Amino acid sequence: MGESLRDGARRPGVGGRRRRAFGIVLSAALAGAVQAAPARGAPEEGGESLLDSLEFGGHVELATEHQRNFDLDRAEDDDVALVPVELQFELLFDPNDYFEAYLQTTLTKQFVLREEGEDEDRNTEFTLEEAYVTVRQPDWGLSLQVGRQSFEDERQWLYDAELDGVRAAYRAAGFAVELSASRNALVAEEFLNTVDKERVNTYVLYGRYEPSEEIALGAYALVSDHRSGDRDRPVFLGLTSNGEIGERMTYWLDAAHVRGDEAGRDLRGYGLDLLATYRFDAPLSPHLILGYAFGSGDSDPDDDTDGAFRQTGLQGNETEVGGLTSFRYYGEAFDPELSNMSIFTAGLGARPREGISFDLIYHYYLQDEAVDELRDAGIDGEPTGRSRRLGSEIDLVFGFEELEDVRVSAFIGYFMPGRAFEPGADNALFARIEFEYEF
Repeated sequence: MGESLRDGARRPGVGGRRRRAFGIVLSAALAGAVQAAPARGAPEEGGESLLDSLEFGGHVELATEHQRNFDLDRAEDDDVALVPVELQFELLFDPNDYFEAYLQTTLTKQFVLREEGEDEDRNTEFTLEEAYVTVRQPDWGLSLQVGRQSFEDERQWLYDAELDGVRAAYRAAGFAVELSASRNALVAEEFLNTVDKERVNTYVLYGRYEPSEEIALGAYALVSDHRSGDRDRPVFLGLTSNGEIGERMTYWLDAAHVRGDEAGRDLRGYGLDLLATYRFDAPLSPHLILGYAFGSGDSDPDDDTDGAFRQTGLQGNETEVGGLTSFRYYGEAFDPELSNMSIFTAGLGARPREGISFDLIYHYYLQDEAVDELRDAGIDGEPTGRSRRLGSEIDLVFGFEELEDVRVSAFIGYFMPGRAFEPGADNALFARIEFEYEF
């Protein structure tokens, strides 16, 4: 949802943060009371204090979410309504071009309202989202970032996670390369509740080249080293590209191959994702969305090789496509991991005003190999393995940014199961409305 206090152009990483916040510089009231040495250059009369480099921001978000028939059986009472309230704070200290320190925390309280009227008040969560320092040598294009930091590519196909680690980057005109080593929850991330997570080390080498202002090309290698259980070690090799073709078409393209081993089997899967958006020169600024994604399946589950593609486990599969609002581009309700399936996407959208957008999107899902399980999905229902036709979904996405510092987003997903599920499987409904105020 845009940028935070941090300057995304200077911050290491292949993407920006999903949340946006507008900073409030804390020097207005404090600089006169506490005068420190200038942050840049030699001391001057009326110069900057250290507090001129300290910024504070955040957002308050209230949402309501409804899930209906996610087990695809309306006879079972599994309908849930969620009412999460989130308060996020950011603190940025950016005294010069060579150093930066950043802190982000989130306080969340979520209520679960069940259909029969029984209310469940979930534990309040206080999370350390990010806490890192960055040192740079801008003349050489080098930077080093240490601490808990956001790993997020532009469309969250590779990762969308806060990890503890170290990340080094080199940037020159039109070229960037990044090397990182990290672990999930190396330091406690949730202060009010005990959260057990599998220990996984992640190593990433990522390169990006922009031959022109319109086109970007990238390549990466990601190793996911699981430190417990079967000691799985999948390795992801990928190519990516995104940009503009002409004045009206934008696209993204991701292609990846997974190797390594998982559960004692060799991995040999491949995946592809291509989506293009074309904007028409017409009233209401309409746009057309067409996309295709494929993740290979395993044709022989009894041999020593697993041919099924899988994503990294850190993915978010969420980005803006034509409109103002980031949404789950594989389906708001079904929301599958790209594994053993093809996903066909078509949509229409409009921007009747600069701060208003609508998108109507259709997805059709087809298994590559008919099996009786989904690797990961938003719904709870499982296929039977007797058909490849998983079903289809219609999504409606609305974005509103007409008021300063206020953002309203609405999402509706309606999943219609196909023959891959039990006969008579019921449709599933997902609906969510978000109200966000940024300060």
